[in-house]
Amino acid sequence: MNKQKQVEQQLEQALSEGRWKLFERLPAERQLAEELKVNRTTLRFALSALAGRGILETVHGSGTRVRALPSEHPAQSDLPDRLSACRLIVPPIIRASSLAIRPSQILSLERLLPVAGAALRSDDTKAFVQAQIQFFMEAASFVGNTSLCAALAACLPDGKSLARLFHACGLQENEALFAHLARILSAMRHADAEDAQAAALAYFSELQALEEKK
Repeated sequence: MNKQKQVEQQLEQALSEGRWKLFERLPAERQLAEELKVNRTTLRFALSALAGRGILETVHGSGTRVRALPSEHPAQSDLPDRLSACRLIVPPIIRASSLAIRPSQILSLERLLPVAGAALRSDDTKAFVQAQIQFFMEAASFVGNTSLCAALAACLPDGKSLARLFHACGLQENEALFAHLARILSAMRHADAEDAQAAALAYFSELQALEEKK
């Protein structure tokens, strides 16, 4: 077993033992690398691998946090069920967030759209997926309800399943998904909760249709 895999297993074990809770941020890379006695490059590859599996979530400038505990990690075959669940759960969460969101919080969402757009243009599926997952997790956090955030994290598809789906899609379909995100953000910016909810429903309906067509 190579060093990266060892680090992945160490991190998963720490998560399983409860060292870090759901949505909690991990220590800074330098501190974590020293603790695990590996260089930061190896650590980054391990963190990236866990992020790709939907367990961790890394945001440039914000560090890495727990998105799903290993025992909660969804099976890839669950994707259709999870998309159906998202169509029911996410739109009301987005509506509630639209009613509670503050201007400073809008800015954090606005920073994610260019990241997703750049990833789409450069055909960086992994970054495109991560930006979209982060968008919904970030939006849900503005409601200020930990149980809602936990419910969302439990039903959102993992990064690997979404990446596989996006790979099977054409540029036009991925651009349509990006347009739904932009519509959600625009509606939230204007405190239009109804349109934000409708746009979130359209987003997950589109994903569901793509999965059924695959």
